[in-house]
Amino acid sequence: MISKLALLLFLFLFSVHSLSDFKNDIKISSDTIEFLKKSNQINFFNNVEINSKFVKINAQIAAYDEIEDVISLIGKPSTIESNKDGSSFDGKAEKIIFYNDEKVHLIGNASIKYENISISSNMIIFNPETGQISSE
Repeated sequence: MISKLALLLFLFLFSVHSLSDFKNDIKISSDTIEFLKKSNQINFFNNVEINSKFVKINAQIAAYDEIEDVISLIGKPSTIESNKDGSSFDGKAEKIIFYNDEKVHLIGNASIKYENISISSNMIIFNPETGQISSE
């Protein structure tokens, strides 16, 4: 029992330390967390929710890659919405890539509604801090 608690504490401390490179503090919750030491990756499974200064993202699976310093989220679909007062957006995609500067890429059946603008594309690049949107 003590070894399980020690492992959970280690995983929690590692995830907090690893994710501290992100520009703004983020909070991640999920039902299950997996740490892969060889690849410096942390995986989050089931009911994944990320909250930051600007966004709230929900997904089924998320993976933090320390080498790339990004969080990749997969869902059917994954959703994103505004967490910032005075800014209104929401979107969805099969995959969302969340970068350490809070820019996001919505990939696969992506759509986003920002204020009165709606965009659908295979890939949407969005900066929730500035509201800048582009698609490919």
